[in-house]
Amino acid sequence: MRMITMAGLLAVAGAANAGTPLPDGPHVVTSGEGKVSVAPDMVTLHVSVSKRNPVAANAKREADEAVSRFLDALAKQGVANADITASSLRLSEDTDRDDNGKRVSNGYTAERSVDVKLRALNRFNAVLDDALAAGIDRFGNFDFESSRKLELIAQARSLAAQDAQRKAEDLARGFSAHAGKIYSIGSAGSGTTDHYQRGNELGTITVTGSSKDPARYLQPQIDFIEHVQVVFDLVR
Repeated sequence: MRMITMAGLLAVAGAANAGTPLPDGPHVVTSGEGKVSVAPDMVTLHVSVSKRNPVAANAKREADEAVSRFLDALAKQGVANADITASSLRLSEDTDRDDNGKRVSNGYTAERSVDVKLRALNRFNAVLDDALAAGIDRFGNFDFESSRKLELIAQARSLAAQDAQRKAEDLARGFSAHAGKIYSIGSAGSGTTDHYQRGNELGTITVTGSSKDPARYLQPQIDFIEHVQVVFDLVR
């Protein structure tokens, strides 16, 4: 019986750090991790346009026209308005001082950004081509996503629970005991990461465009990771 108590005491430090409630009797604390990895089926593009002109109104017009052309192209690609966010105008003047300290205007810069959620990855390259043709001149991050996010998080959480249960049983078995009823469960955090596989394990995004030799983009892998911490009663 002394060994069982010691097993519980050895786990106290980790549980205390996580704020997990502990029982008075013999117990074992374990943590579990679950990970589900998938290829994305959606991507959000962050693009923008910056136009410079000596006349503020002209800079604004050029930026607005580029965004308008891009929005028209997106409509032809079948992208819904709900999946598009076009920012308001940001207009600034670039000024300087001459040798006499007199203020000098170097022109005006008009900027607008557009965020697009693309639900068909096979149109990825075509949308990039449309953006360039419309006059979009800045491309930010591409955020790859999965439409099954909630389902995959639930799967990862279930795997984390199974991992914690398995560890508890293995640890208790070493003290000629077994894990009994669950005393408490705590979430130890979750997260989503994306990274690129070497060896082309997930393949590339199939893209089509106007060119005879379409561009190829390495398809990332998205990892949904869940952590749980569980306190079990120890039974001899």
